[in-house]
Parts: sequence; structure tokens; C-alpha cells
Amino acid sequence: MIGLLLFENPHELMPQPLNDEKITVWVGLPSEFILEPYFFEEEDNHHQMKTVTINGQRYKEMLENFVLPAMRSRPDCDVANMIFQQDGAPPHIYRPVKNLLAATFENRIISRHFPVSWPPRSPDLNPLDFWLWGYLKSKVFTHSPQTLNEPKQAIPDEISAITKEELTKAVSHFSERINALIAKNGGHFEHTL
Repeated sequence: MIGLLLFENPHELMPQPLNDEKITVWVGLPSEFILEPYFFEEEDNHHQMKTVTINGQRYKEMLENFVLPAMRSRPDCDVANMIFQQDGAPPHIYRPVKNLLAATFENRIISRHFPVSWPPRSPDLNPLDFWLWGYLKSKVFTHSPQTLNEPKQAIPDEISAITKEELTKAVSHFSERINALIAKNGGHFEHTL
């Protein structure tokens, strides 16, 4: 009989990553276009880009340095009349973020800690959640990416391939969802659509 016994030192610590590798991406979806995606990442000690956790400071920097300049540079984006909607994630209600949003959008903000709150746990109302994320995943993962760079490269391409008609349909479906929510007095409505 031949046997193999693998000896491992029970006192040796084996480094394991805390979390799986992932991509953290932000996308803005006004009714007329989709803003270019923003990847939350920073350069590590080896000069490689690594995904970072979104905190209030990083979210504020993204708004100041990426989102607001991109929106203001578009002739089809009227920031002065736009309503800014976000959920109540902790980075979204970081005081400097709230101050920046209030200075930019005044009272046209839908978010936790603002006069008009977004309903908690309501991704079924948000076109990003009920349409875009699933759509992008179905397109990007069709090609079975083997590295994190592959989906990062595919996401902007898939967003740019979205037609005006597809975007208009998703945004108009938002109104249908709001009406279904009202008809159900805030209850579950997905099964009625």
C-alpha cells in the first residue's frame, strides 16, 4: 500500500486575502445619457491599480473631480435643473458629501438625510439596479473574463453600445414602477409588472 501524508505546520500562518478580488464601479444615469464609469481604485506599492473600499472622502473626490465636471461639460446635461438621487449608503451621507450636493443641487436631492429620502431597500425602483447592472453583467460575463482587467475594459464598451432607445425604455419603465409602488401602497409590486 502506498500512502501520502502531507505535513503542514499547524502553527504557521498562511496569508489569505480578506475578500475576493472585485471591481467597484460607479455609473451615473441621467435620463438622456449614461456617464462614463468610474472605478474606485488606487495605485498600490507595486504601482498596480487595486480596488479600494468606497468611503465618504473617496466618494466626495469622485463627485468633485469626475462626476460634476463630466456633467457640466455635456451640453445635454442641465445640472441647474437636475435632481440628484442616491441611496443612503454611509459614503453618500458623509457631511462633506452632503454639503457638496446641497451646494450643487440645492433642494433637488433625493437621499437619506435630505428632505426627500429614497425609500430604503428599494433597488427595484432604481434604473441602475433594476436594469443597468444586470444588463452589463449579462454582456460582460458572456465572454468569461479571466482577469479583473477584462471586465474593466468591457464595461465602458458595453455602456457606449447602449442605444438611446434602450436608455429611454429603461427610464420610462421607472415611471411604471413608481406607479405600481403607489398602487400597492408601498408593498411588493414586481410580480405585477
